[in-house]
Amino acid sequence: MEEKFADKASNLLFELITDIPGSVYTPIQNPDDKARLLAQRAAWKSATVSTSLSIPAGITGILTAIPDIAAIWKIQAQLVADIAASYGKLALLSREAMIWCLFRHSAAQLLRDIAVRTGSRIVVQKLSSAAIKAILTKIGAKVSSKFLGKTLLRAIPAIGALGNGMYAFYDTLEVGKTATAYFRAIADQETQEASKTIEETSESHE
Repeated sequence: MEEKFADKASNLLFELITDIPGSVYTPIQNPDDKARLLAQRAAWKSATVSTSLSIPAGITGILTAIPDIAAIWKIQAQLVADIAASYGKLALLSREAMIWCLFRHSAAQLLRDIAVRTGSRIVVQKLSSAAIKAILTKIGAKVSSKFLGKTLLRAIPAIGALGNGMYAFYDTLEVGKTATAYFRAIADQETQEASKTIEETSESHE
């Protein structure tokens, strides 16, 4: 069961990151506040969806785990895209950046091949499709392990629904925090580089 669930989870993830969502948002002057609001909205939406899908008891409740996870990941991926757009960096939202933002808080050890730190900024590496699939397979296995640990909770309607809803809420908030930090760092560095260029240009004309 765990292997089958892991394969399904990794396939869902690959489909998700292959089709990066667009966003209706545009760059704004104070993207930090907007990002925080977007994360809160997405967290409540995730909690509502997860709670609703966790209400059925017994085997029916267990079977809703896959659509539950798929729905949450879709909400979180849209959150990452909306935050990127708010910082004016949607064009920089690659598959690797999406994976980093979605799972940095829960599977950091599995993402060591994706990102490197340069100063205060995280730079994601360009990976082959095969390398990405390998990482997603590991993430799928990790998710399936967590799933099996929650199987008994899903068999108890009230406890399972509330527990999964709370987990989805805080998990989505963490995704929002990672995405905000990532795109803020990019925006800050670009601002610094632009200021440095202006200063050097001014000095050259003196």
